[in-house]
Amino acid sequence: MRSFSELVPGTALGPLRLTVSNAANERYWRAAGIDHPALAAGALYPPIAANLTVLCFAQVCPEAMIQTEQLLRCHRRVSAGVDLVTTGVVAQRYEKRGRTYVDVETTVVTADAPHDPVWTSAVSFTPAATLGAAP
Repeated sequence: MRSFSELVPGTALGPLRLTVSNAANERYWRAAGIDHPALAAGALYPPIAANLTVLCFAQVCPEAMIQTEQLLRCHRRVSAGVDLVTTGVVAQRYEKRGRTYVDVETTVVTADAPHDPVWTSAVSFTPAATLGAAP
């Protein structure tokens, strides 16, 4: 585990290994108010990748964070119940408006196709302790 102040570019994240069950996947789709043919086909809800990025980051840095920006790319469709593996890296560390940020890049693959991304994600984090702090 590392504190936010110890994170530098190149800090490895993961692997985070987990499986999203059919029931959990359906709850994600329903909570978003989406009734889509992809749900009926058993496809994983793509914004789950955002949660996987946060969980992967939290394995290394357990401090409370504010997610300030995210870019999610969907590369292929996978079904609920597959084994997912999320890995990533701290890509950048910088100051902006008097706060420190890190940019994190993650890739989610299936355990059986480790070189074929399902999703890639780029996220900016700043410590929650900066919330309300004067810039």
